[in-house]
Amino acid sequence: MAIIAMDPSLSLQIGRGSNQHGAVPVKEEIQGLIKVYKDGHVERPQIVPYVTRALPPELGVTTKDFVIDNFTNVWARFYVPKSNWKLPLVVYFHGGGFCLGSAAWSCYHEFLGKLAAKAGCLIVSINYRLAPGNPLPAAYEDGVKCLMWLKQEALKGCSEWWSKQCNLCSVFLAGDSAGANIAHNVATRLNSNNLYPLTLKGTILIQPFFGGEARTNSEKNMVQSPRSALSLPASDTYWR
Repeated sequence: MAIIAMDPSLSLQIGRGSNQHGAVPVKEEIQGLIKVYKDGHVERPQIVPYVTRALPPELGVTTKDFVIDNFTNVWARFYVPKSNWKLPLVVYFHGGGFCLGSAAWSCYHEFLGKLAAKAGCLIVSINYRLAPGNPLPAAYEDGVKCLMWLKQEALKGCSEWWSKQCNLCSVFLAGDSAGANIAHNVATRLNSNNLYPLTLKGTILIQPFFGGEARTNSEKNMVQSPRSALSLPASDTYWR
């Protein structure tokens, strides 16, 4: 799993020094991560480097970026390890509270490259639209759009290098945190009868970010560390 190590003191410094939008009032803020102004402007300090698709040659994984939807600018990064047989396909959604993150973040790029090599699977990492500019269900719609794109490519007899190594009968949706939530909701929106020649086998949900209006017992009773990267107030802000 991709881990983002957050130093709370650094987050505070970033947050205090990043107001570049004049006197416009702030509507919502998660210190050091995202600031939303009342005029709709959004600031996201770069807490994780963005990287190209390059990976160490010794990993044995070929990568390529594809545009899924020209209108929404949704794209995906493909990871294909060397193999003499067809591999299962994992469609992956990154975390970030629906508001942050990218398929180009170094932590996800490195994690998924290693996962493809060690698990022996072809991975498609989706760079879906982010809230608040594109609130839910936009990310769910992007996930469905990606599956439909993969389906159409398969039906066309796509000659791309990735399709030749893909076992279309063994497809999984996966993600961490908010990405796991997206994977679950995309799965519930898919009609298996309309997926042919793809066959969805299951979901892989890593620390899924689900929530509700009522507080759970753990939310009410557990004491959180002050160094926690995801506090209860921050969780509430992500959902808003």
